[in-house]
Formats: sequence, C-alpha cells, structure tokens
Amino acid sequence: MDTQVKHLTETMGQIRQEAGQLKRDFHDLQERVTRLETLREADRAQMQAEIERFKLEVERAELRLSRLTPPATPTALPGSPPEVQR
Repeated sequence: MDTQVKHLTETMGQIRQEAGQLKRDFHDLQERVTRLETLREADRAQMQAEIERFKLEVERAELRLSRLTPPATPTALPGSPPEVQR
C-alpha cells in the first residue's frame, strides 16, 4: 500500500510539473500570437498607406500628362464629305 501511495504521489508531482509547463507554453503562444497580430496590422496599415501614395502619384502623373498633350481634335478621313457650315 505504501508503495502504491508513493507511486501515486510521484505521478501526481509529474502531472503537476507537466501541467505547469503546458501553462507556460500556452502563455508563450498567446504572447506570440498577439505580437504576430500586431505586426500584421502594422504591415497592413503600411501597405494601405503605400497604395494610397501610389494612387496619388498616378493621379498627379495623369494630370501632368493631360496638361502636356493638347486635346485631340477629330480629323476627317480622306474621302469623307466636308462638314456643312451653318
């Protein structure tokens, strides 16, 4: 009986140690997940800001290009009838 009690006591001690280790591991995983989520959100915000800057650059380039090129005037194709003036 004493041998069984000693064995059960040792087993309970091992279980407590393993449960403590699992608790620490779980806490570490929670911290890692939190850090990864924070980094992901920061990356997403940075990418969105870069996309907005790119869109602004495209708009500015289009505006500069539109100022450099004169508006297209339709030209008559050869052999087409002249327009009637009013």
